[in-house]
Amino acid sequence: MKIHKEPPFLFMPLVLILTVILLIISSFAGYSILAFLFSAVLALALFSKIYLNMQVKKIAWKIKKYHDASSIDEFVTCQIEIRNDSALPMYRLKMNIESRSDRELVFTGGDEESSMISISLDLPATSQKTITVTLRGKGRGIHRWSNLEFLVKDPLSLQTYRVESRTDDLPSFKVLPRIGKLHDLKLKSLLQGYKQTNYSLFMDETSIIGTKDYENESFRHIHWLATAKENKLLAKKYQKVHGDLYSIFLNMVGAGQFHLRKDMEELIEYTVSVCLYLIKEGCKVELWVNYATEQHDIMRLRNDLDRSQLRKLIETLALINPNGRFFPTDRFYRHSLRAKDDKSLGLVIGTPPEPSGREHLLHIKR
Repeated sequence: MKIHKEPPFLFMPLVLILTVILLIISSFAGYSILAFLFSAVLALALFSKIYLNMQVKKIAWKIKKYHDASSIDEFVTCQIEIRNDSALPMYRLKMNIESRSDRELVFTGGDEESSMISISLDLPATSQKTITVTLRGKGRGIHRWSNLEFLVKDPLSLQTYRVESRTDDLPSFKVLPRIGKLHDLKLKSLLQGYKQTNYSLFMDETSIIGTKDYENESFRHIHWLATAKENKLLAKKYQKVHGDLYSIFLNMVGAGQFHLRKDMEELIEYTVSVCLYLIKEGCKVELWVNYATEQHDIMRLRNDLDRSQLRKLIETLALINPNGRFFPTDRFYRHSLRAKDDKSLGLVIGTPPEPSGREHLLHIKR
């Protein structure tokens, strides 16, 4: 807790010293009215200083978060418990909270959104109040409040002390990338088979092992006999073959070595949707991201992902910072292709490698 004292001009040290000198002179000169005015100024300054010095030590607060993470544009709430441990009340107490940018976190109140919110309240003696604050994440990442402060005034509002929270005590909020519904016909054709060839990379269409709910598969995948019996649209469920292992390469570096693509956020959201779709289809996925970890390695999530671990993938992508360290495209593909699973099919999202290095890779998102 930091305390900042910002006295008005009348209560500045030099002004008070001058007031004492004038009080002495006016007293000896017999100017009783002036002496009374100077005495009143000194008395008010002393009262205000003693009151505020006592009160700022008696204010305490605690921040409670009930959500570990949220998605972009999702509303979350947190509560701030403010306590007055003094035997004297606090009037016109003002709390200011600020986020680093309105592109990261905004505070919502009614129809208005802002990166800063101010709340005024009165705290009776030895009392506590709980303030609920509603926030909305506007951008992916881990965002912190930049400031939390309380403006404490004396009863006459003569001066104000600013009580500021330490930066380390401010809460952080994890905002995850969006998970959109995948409408990529190219990827669905890859999984379900091309209409021209009736060929799928990981389903043996000569071996039907059951039925499942229809999920926008191609027309030839509808199981008409089962649909007629169950009176609802059902699709054929096929035996899996060896094409259920994928290595996804996400490269957000643009044409230049040190330039990021403008559609970086779109590529991240698309990657999340693709991973979700593949895992939902029962495939194993390993993810390679052109981004340096704390150990200066290429970011990688291995082939042990399942539905329960999908959250780990999404949270990892949320950590990507545009101001972080990225690798040149050729170096990224050179190292990741060498270390990827030999049995997996490579799917490229973003900037592809040189034409000579695209063998056995499918570029599904440019």
